[in-house]
Parts: sequence; C-alpha cells; structure tokens
Amino acid sequence: MGLAVIAALGQTTAPDAAKLSLPAGMTRAAGKEATSGIEYALITMQGKLVGGLAAASPAAAPVPGKLDPAAPRLTAQCTRTPAGRFKFELRENMGGLSEPVFYAPWKQTKEEQFPPPLQGVTVTMDFLGYTRVKPVKRAWRYLREEPGEMRYDTPGMQSSNMEDVVFYMQYLKALPTLRLTLPPRDGKKVPVIAEFETSQWQQVVRKEPLCHASAL
Repeated sequence: MGLAVIAALGQTTAPDAAKLSLPAGMTRAAGKEATSGIEYALITMQGKLVGGLAAASPAAAPVPGKLDPAAPRLTAQCTRTPAGRFKFELRENMGGLSEPVFYAPWKQTKEEQFPPPLQGVTVTMDFLGYTRVKPVKRAWRYLREEPGEMRYDTPGMQSSNMEDVVFYMQYLKALPTLRLTLPPRDGKKVPVIAEFETSQWQQVVRKEPLCHASAL
C-alpha cells in the first residue's frame, strides 16, 4: 500500500485518540520527539511469565492506567515522520524496566559516523488460539537506550528476518495469545517465557490513529 493511501486512511477513517479507553494492565503514551519531529504513540500491555520462572516472579493483577514493573510487557510503537512516513514496530521486555519511552532513530553525526551495533537475540514466537501454528524463531534486537527492551528486527541487509512485524500482527487476529521464549540467560538453565493475551490490546492498537495508518 502506497504512503499516500496510508496517509489518507489515517486522515479520514482513524478515530480520535482522545476517545480511546484502555483496559486494566494497559497504558498509552504519545507525543512528538523534539529533535527528530517524529510523532509517536506507544500502546503497552502487561503480560505474565510462564514456566519455571513464573512462580518466582508472579505478576500483580492488572489495574487501570498502570503496569506492574516486574511483569513482562508488549508495546506497539507507531510513528509518523515529518515527511509523513508511517511505521509500526513491536517492542517487548521481560519485566524490571520503567514506563516505555520513545527514542528517536539513530542519526549520523560527526562524532558517530556509523550506527552502533545492537545486541541481537533469537526469540521463539508462538501463536495460540483455537488452534496452534508452528512456532517461528525470529531476530530481535535490544535497544541501546534500554538494554532490557527488545524490538522485532526490521527486515533488511543486516537482519535475518524476512517478514515485517505487521505480517505477524495478522496472525494475532485469529490466534491472539502470543508466547515469546528467550534462550536461558544470566547463568540460568531455563528459558524465559512471557505470554500475552492480546485481544483487547489489538483493539486499542487498531483504533490508535498512528497505528491505524500503518495498514494494520
């Protein structure tokens, strides 16, 4: 879908963001980043740890307008550049971080001529619902500003991923439970597994004007 068509969708059919209501365990942050002029919206939901680590770190019950810092979270990051380009990205962390923040993309400077290398991790993505499809392993990268926060790696020359993350948002329409498994870390012998019931989150994301315009 061309950018002009996407922009038109965002201008004519997207609802007013101020009218969006958020279920418990979900937050929204929106604004314009000062240095880049990029408009952004972050729609975040609280998930839960499953498997061996769940008993050691139980998530608190979701409450309106707040996230449990210890719980894993999933964030839809929707942006629009000053030139009118829309982008949808997916972020996740396993808990222990502050409220989600938008960081402007890296930009070349005299002091920093090349983009900094970002630590990558292979995440197993399971989609569960009325049936189950074969899990997929895809590359994610940790943000340098928030080392515990990962972002699905955008396909390109430096990425092994072949599909844009919007492709997997279509999976979630029919199979709304997303389970993400990270390899064992920090000397532990068991993987870290987070699970997200995304049905309500998807509804909020698709009503968000910046996300709606990203052809979700």
